[in-house]
Amino acid sequence: MSGKGNGVPAWALWVLTGAVAAAVLGWYARDRRDMQPVRLAPAEPAVRQQQAALNVNAATAEELEDLPGVGPVLAQRILDWREEHGPFDGPEALEQVPGVGPALCRAIAPYVRYSEERTP
Repeated sequence: MSGKGNGVPAWALWVLTGAVAAAVLGWYARDRRDMQPVRLAPAEPAVRQQQAALNVNAATAEELEDLPGVGPVLAQRILDWREEHGPFDGPEALEQVPGVGPALCRAIAPYVRYSEERTP
């Protein structure tokens, strides 16, 4: 950008380039200044809001699937085990179901109860 041959002095081109850069940076800074930080709520498991904890001894497969970490296959295993062995008396009994371990029992603990009642 020498400016020779086109009638515009080189210093004028540099001034024009600087002015354009300053304007672009000013618009960018203004837009950034007006932005507010986004505040995200803490992640919660996608569990149906329940008034009372889910009774694993009366729950349907659909209800069990609402628990974190329990899909359709595991829900059916829980139902099959319950049908064959009777009601669960605590997390230790639930851990006997293939695919259920201590980590899953800890994850679902706030959402379940182990009642002998077979009716919801």
